[in-house]
Amino acid sequence: MVKTVEGRGENCNDDIACLTIARNDLQGLEAIKSLHRQLDDDANGNVDLSESDEFLREELKYEQGYEKRQKAFHRNDDMHISVRELWEAWLRSEVHNWTVEQTTEWLASNVELPQYIPTFIHHRVTGALLPRLAVSNMQYLTSVLGIKDPIHKQKIQLKAMDVVLFGPPKDGTHHVKDLVLVTLLVSALTGCWYAYTQNKSSKRHLRRMMKDMESLHKAEQKLENLQKELEQARLDQENVATEKQNLERRLAQECNTSELRTSYSDLEVSQLKTEIETLRNELARAEGELQDRCWAPPPGLQQWLQLTHEIENKSYIKKKIAAEKQLQQARDACEKLRKKRSSLVGAFVSTHGRSIDDVDKSIVEARTALNDVTQELQERVHRWKQIEILCGFNIINNNGLQYLESVLYRNTSNGRSFGLRSRMGSSQDDLDDDTCSLYSPSSGKTAGNNTPDTDDSSRGEAWE
Repeated sequence: MVKTVEGRGENCNDDIACLTIARNDLQGLEAIKSLHRQLDDDANGNVDLSESDEFLREELKYEQGYEKRQKAFHRNDDMHISVRELWEAWLRSEVHNWTVEQTTEWLASNVELPQYIPTFIHHRVTGALLPRLAVSNMQYLTSVLGIKDPIHKQKIQLKAMDVVLFGPPKDGTHHVKDLVLVTLLVSALTGCWYAYTQNKSSKRHLRRMMKDMESLHKAEQKLENLQKELEQARLDQENVATEKQNLERRLAQECNTSELRTSYSDLEVSQLKTEIETLRNELARAEGELQDRCWAPPPGLQQWLQLTHEIENKSYIKKKIAAEKQLQQARDACEKLRKKRSSLVGAFVSTHGRSIDDVDKSIVEARTALNDVTQELQERVHRWKQIEILCGFNIINNNGLQYLESVLYRNTSNGRSFGLRSRMGSSQDDLDDDTCSLYSPSSGKTAGNNTPDTDDSSRGEAWE
């Protein structure tokens, strides 16, 4: 019998040569032979493709994914594996060169029996000793390692048989961990990006809302200034009227006194005559101007225009109250949203911009309503001043709506008066309803109120 021994891990011509190569690992060679016999069902000395396929599916319980391991066993498309070829493949295997640390790592991660790691370390179980763990008699597991649990022994035997015959197991745990880590990292980055975009969008909405609030505040200040000017004009006109009445009363008293008292000095009498003559000249000049105009308004026109002004002023006051109420609602909603967004939780919550859009919309509507009221007030001031100039009598300063109605409808029959005033009241109610619906807030989510001006002060708002 010819033997060829060229070194450990190289080819040998027969089983006796393999024994010579394995002179330092006879137990390992015997274990490989035992595994070969276990695979060789027909005992013809070779393990073919069908036998390895049956062994993988029935013994090692592989249902899918075993083709790569079977291909690794039949390397170079060798369909018949002898004991010598199996021994040579084992000597070249990566598992054969495992250290104690690698063996214990395989025991913990692949076999999932980490409680036997101290035993493996104590007996210095390396990869070269794994064929002894894979044989069916389990003598090494029982007598040397002292493992008593039959389930654990069978599990270690099957896993050792798998790595000895078919190479190291697929390292799927690291891929799963990497996939989980990558998924978590992508999720974290996505969450940070989403929080950043939401925060940026929220700040942009808040800046826009603050600009709208600033413009609304300016419009409110403009309306307040106009109201103050009108109030000052009304006070000035009242002062002028009071001074005129005082002057007329004093003049009348002086005239009466000049007639009753004859003991005045010549100087005082001459001064009074001069003043009287001046007043007469002014009166004559005024009468001449009136005659030159060739037209004088009817006596009842003043009261009817005063009534029209009061009805229009009543409608304006309701519009003003509705606009101020809407302004307060927008202001309260803005303050509430600002407090909510300034909290710690609110900075990371996507408000999503719907509540901000609603507040912004209410601000724009309040500003529009306030501008409309301001423009209407300016137009009324100009229009009634022109009417007063053309007519030559006071319209804005009057005795009030109730007094004018009682005077104008006093001479009318009861039935006609009641019908006319009923129609006027109905028309005025319709106008008020339209005004309230025009200036009411569209969102209806907030509420507020301002104190309106009195009717007496509103009557003088048409004067500057």
